[in-house]
Amino acid sequence: MPYQSASAIEIDRKLRDDFRRRLRDFGVSAETTDPVLAVLFRTFAQQLETLYSETGRIRLALLDELIAGLGIEKRMARPAQTVVRFLTASDPQTIDAGTELVGEAQSGERLTFTTDAALLSSGARIAVAATYQDGALRVMPGIELPEALQARRPSLDPVRVNLGPNPAIYLAVENLPPAHLSQHSFFFELGPDAYGIQQALESETWCIFGNDGDLAAAGILRPKRANAGTMNLKFLVSDAAPAAAPAPAVPGEPDVPNLPAGFYGSRLFLMPVIPPARRQLCRIPRGMEAPLLKIFGRDAGPLFSQPRAWLRISLPKSVPALHSGISTIWMHAMTASNVECSNQTIYFDQQGTSIPISREGGTPWFLVAPLSVFGEAHKPYLSEFEPAVDKGAGRFAVRNGRIELQPGKRADGSLEAYVNARAWVTSGALGNSVGPGQTESFLKPGLLRGVRITNPASAAGGTDSEQYDEAQSRFAEALLSRGRIVTHADLETMARSFDRRIVRADVTARLKRTEKGLQRFQLVTCRLDRDAFIDPESEMRVLRNDLDRFLRSRFLYDTELALELEWN
Repeated sequence: MPYQSASAIEIDRKLRDDFRRRLRDFGVSAETTDPVLAVLFRTFAQQLETLYSETGRIRLALLDELIAGLGIEKRMARPAQTVVRFLTASDPQTIDAGTELVGEAQSGERLTFTTDAALLSSGARIAVAATYQDGALRVMPGIELPEALQARRPSLDPVRVNLGPNPAIYLAVENLPPAHLSQHSFFFELGPDAYGIQQALESETWCIFGNDGDLAAAGILRPKRANAGTMNLKFLVSDAAPAAAPAPAVPGEPDVPNLPAGFYGSRLFLMPVIPPARRQLCRIPRGMEAPLLKIFGRDAGPLFSQPRAWLRISLPKSVPALHSGISTIWMHAMTASNVECSNQTIYFDQQGTSIPISREGGTPWFLVAPLSVFGEAHKPYLSEFEPAVDKGAGRFAVRNGRIELQPGKRADGSLEAYVNARAWVTSGALGNSVGPGQTESFLKPGLLRGVRITNPASAAGGTDSEQYDEAQSRFAEALLSRGRIVTHADLETMARSFDRRIVRADVTARLKRTEKGLQRFQLVTCRLDRDAFIDPESEMRVLRNDLDRFLRSRFLYDTELALELEWN
């Protein structure tokens, strides 16, 4: 009898039949059942039915506990994500991370969307956008050019030119504020068959041209994945002065949601704060004057006399066709996720220690992530598997849509009476029904005067919650690919896959003399594609440090490593 469909009546009948059969085996005939045994069978059957009905929840709870203990991404809902643009005709304005917007679903429900990062909205605009591939330069047709350049009726045909062996995207930005490109964003609208371009953009370097139109290490930026999958650009060569550490979060103040990668996040690139010494402008990058004049006309030279901020995005040779894969590029765009903060105070004597926190537990929303749990003395509660010195620290765990709390202890040893629990929640798949143009207002009217919102993309990527089968498959995959280096093949694969500019990786075992005698170590020799670097020597030093740190973090205990980089 499968336990999934067993009822108390079926279980009771099976118990009675088994009992009579066992009696017959001993030569005892029992046509009727004793009343006491009948009550016992019926009670036991009822308990088994309850146990069978809870089997699915028990399996989910055990899987959640394993995932939490191993530090794998938890089984939570994913918020829908959309793209909004903040346009201003006045002075530049900063749009803070966590700015709340209102989106309207097709059913008429009003949903909250929260911006995933901070950006600066200004009058800056893209003046020229061009792609270079297969030895030809062509302007991108999806970019709205300034009137002066548009009046020249630029040619859309490719122009032969030698700008290096690798494809690239060139952008010129004008009308910059005093802060240059600081905290300005770029969003790439890609075609349906442009997944290869999206993958390349996530890892390839950007570079700001210098005043003389050349590329140098000081202008190179690398993308790093940030909140909700957005890509923050960081300078390859940092300034001498270290950046100030961020202020710690204060209990009760709104936090920026720490969200998993969303549908649009990997196509949103955010510039860092540009130091004054790196706010470079140039008229035309070196080697591009002839092709640009051929595209815009030979008498278009005065149009390029104005200094602009020029950017170059390097791409691998295997990237798909750029002129057809990239539809357009938007500035002043930001992704926004369908999340809002749920804040509740829980009194243990009234509500207990197991509180519903998502739709699975009986609330009207789905849980994205617990944000914080603070006790009476504003001391944070810890996750159930997080080590702590304080034995009286409170703890929490999320299972089956409920948050289970273990009250912390006061200084006198008594238990705390209440906690304040905050979590990020979402409407789940309902957020996907918010179409383009339906997220164009602030939740708080008049928050930023003079800023206009447009919503060029529909929301996508929202899920209610991860089912058991999906979570089990992801859990098994994570266990099989924990990123540990055990064999030579593991080491070669890890080194080769770290950066696409590494064309070959060889591993050999060597011996070296130490004070304690001969010691074995692994020598990793990586060959690099020199043509894929803008400033080979500077970039090689950074690549060496990053690769060495990456490999050592995945080595087994007490394994020595030596790394050598060579040009192919």
